[in-house]
Amino acid sequence: MLALRDARQQQQQYIPNVLPCRIHHNGPTKITKRLWSPTTEADGSKASYFRGRKLRGRTIRLPSAYYGVLAKSTEKHVPQAVLNPRDSTFDDGDEDLVESEEEEVPEPVKIMDTVSTFDEIVVWGHDQLPAADDTFVRGVEEWMAFAEAIHGSPASSTDPASNHKTEKENSS
Repeated sequence: MLALRDARQQQQQYIPNVLPCRIHHNGPTKITKRLWSPTTEADGSKASYFRGRKLRGRTIRLPSAYYGVLAKSTEKHVPQAVLNPRDSTFDDGDEDLVESEEEEVPEPVKIMDTVSTFDEIVVWGHDQLPAADDTFVRGVEEWMAFAEAIHGSPASSTDPASNHKTEKENSS
């Protein structure tokens, strides 16, 4: 599991770019205007050249209730609370429960530092704009719908009164 920690020294906004290629490098590099210099076209799309190939980009804005996070992995872990069953009150019938709790070791939670946030993504395609049914575009939309199905809509989560319905309201 992962936990995010806000470690930003100053507010810096990035725009992630999803390129239609695989780059076999994982680390810092010196980016120059010669290597990556996107421009905005008359229709609002983006255009750039990468290693001699023309790319066209579609900007996807995240809904106002959402934001993305650029995070950096660390080697730190969240301290785990250790539950000692002998400290708790158990009766004789709970011996099986004590044995199963002793066997369960909590999964370590690794800390990731937040470097920046973003509210839009640019998805790039070769020579043409990515279609509305592009796998990445569709995946972002499906994950937001999935999050809303699990946690409720973002609009209702800001209103604590709307999350507390009576039993009568839930049955109707």
